[in-house]
Amino acid sequence: MTFRSLRVFLALLLPMAVLVVAACTPTASDTPSASSGKGWGEGATASSAVATNPYVGNDSCKACHSAEFSMHAPTKHMQTLRPATQAALGELAPPAGPLPGAGELAWDQGQLTLIAPSKDNGEPVPVPLDLVLGSGKTGLTFLAVHDQGSVEIRQSYFPHTKNFIVTPSQETFESTVVGQSHSVAETRRCVGCHTVPGSTELLPERKFFGVGCESCHGPGREHVTAMETGDKSKGLRLPTLSGIGGARLNEVCGKCHQTAKTVAENNLPKDSTQRFQPYGLSLSKCFQKSADKLSCVTCHNPHEDASTDTKQYEAVCVSCHSAPKKACPVNPKEKCVSCHMPTRRLFPKDKSAIPIAMADHFIRVFRESQKTR
Repeated sequence: MTFRSLRVFLALLLPMAVLVVAACTPTASDTPSASSGKGWGEGATASSAVATNPYVGNDSCKACHSAEFSMHAPTKHMQTLRPATQAALGELAPPAGPLPGAGELAWDQGQLTLIAPSKDNGEPVPVPLDLVLGSGKTGLTFLAVHDQGSVEIRQSYFPHTKNFIVTPSQETFESTVVGQSHSVAETRRCVGCHTVPGSTELLPERKFFGVGCESCHGPGREHVTAMETGDKSKGLRLPTLSGIGGARLNEVCGKCHQTAKTVAENNLPKDSTQRFQPYGLSLSKCFQKSADKLSCVTCHNPHEDASTDTKQYEAVCVSCHSAPKKACPVNPKEKCVSCHMPTRRLFPKDKSAIPIAMADHFIRVFRESQKTR
């Protein structure tokens, strides 16, 4: 174990309940094989990993797909992972000072550092934080990575209100606990939804930061090589998303945003149809009766941030629900979203102070009592 990893353990492995973040629950495929005796990133040299890595990173797509690249580069998806440095965070950076409950944050030569009490003697130990999860649109969560996994800091920072709120799933911890421990597999799963899945290390290479081209389109090395050499004898060598059907497209988004299958497998809350959008959509009659046409990309351009223009979404609704087809008897022209996809808090008030709200993607006729949940 490295000295840095030892510092993380000394500072952060206080007696605590070990809970699994709902959206980061490991699946069987995330866990290293017990028979192999190897964890993630082990068993391959740096040179062999580069030679066999089928992922290349966003920049390799720019030359041929400049319009999509330029459109996607400034999106929240692409900004959903950053190094924990002042340079990377800019105006989103949290202030130095005590954290609510336990520990404090400090900036050490531009590196965000957690000052936490040692497990053994209570003396303060500085622990550099490595990764910041979240685009900053709402909150930012901080991760200290070590050889055995990571520690997720108990307090998340909300830059627009400049306050700290307890990180989801850590509400039941004692206030003196500074963070939640995650195994290697859990860490990779959490970080994996904030990166292109190309890095073999817990700390991804910078070229894989953010939800990039290959997060949805698949590994691009063979495609890039084929295009550079002009060898199209085996096709484009890239999985196509064109014409694959709504259910399959929703599975692509559901790798991180959750599908009915992953909600069931990971025992996630089944009423969180505003939080797990592909899952919510799958329950909707609109999807079930669409002949496999309705998908996330029917309403959302995957290369842009989600629009806040409800008129844009209502136009999609009206394109299907208009005369001579059966139209809404209340208002067949507008207000589809506010009535049939009302905004709901991401977390119930009695469980989390986080004020984020999203449109419920289980499209249906809501009763008045349901709209305020």
